[in-house]
Amino acid sequence: DGGPLGGGGPLARRSPYDALRIAYREQMLGIVALDVTALEATQILPDVASWLADLAAAALEAALQIARQEHPEAATQARLAVIGMGKCGGRELNYVSDVDVIFVAEPTEGVSEEDALAAATQLASALMKACSAATAEGTLWPVDAALRPEGKQGPLVRTVASHRQYYQRWAKTWEFQALLKARLVA
Repeated sequence: DGGPLGGGGPLARRSPYDALRIAYREQMLGIVALDVTALEATQILPDVASWLADLAAAALEAALQIARQEHPEAATQARLAVIGMGKCGGRELNYVSDVDVIFVAEPTEGVSEEDALAAATQLASALMKACSAATAEGTLWPVDAALRPEGKQGPLVRTVASHRQYYQRWAKTWEFQALLKARLVA
C-alpha cells in the first residue's frame, strides 16, 4: 500500500495500544492545525479545549474496548462506566493535562456484586494501562482516578449505590463541587 504506516491499511498490523496512539495523534494533529491557524486565538480556545476533551473521551472509549478484548470474561461480568472529571469532564482539557476519571460498575445478571467489582477493577486497570503504558508509539497520558471517593485509599471501582453512600455520609464540599464537571465519557 505504501502508506506511512505500512501495508494493509494504516493500523492493520499494529498492536491495539499502538493503533490507539497513532489514531489519537492523527486526530490531535487536526486539532493543533486548527488551533495554530486560527485568526483569533482567544475565540478558538474554548473550542480547542472541548475538542481535546472529546478526543480524550474517544480514546477512553477505545481503551475500554481494548480492556474488554484483553479480559473477555470480566467484560461479561460487569457493566463499567467511565466518568470524566475535572478538565476532561468539563470539556476544558489542554494539551498537557492528565485525564481525571471515576469508575462506576454494576453487575450483569446473575453475577454477584463482589465478582462484578473484581471484574470491573480488572477492566478499569487495563483501560488505564492502555492509555499510559509506554510502547514504540509512546503513551497518551496518565489516567488519574484519585478524585474517586477516599482517593487512592478507596477502591478503584464502586457501584452507584456505594458512590451514593459515600457522598451522603462523608464527602467534603470540594468533592461535591468536583461533581459539577462530571460527565460520562466511556
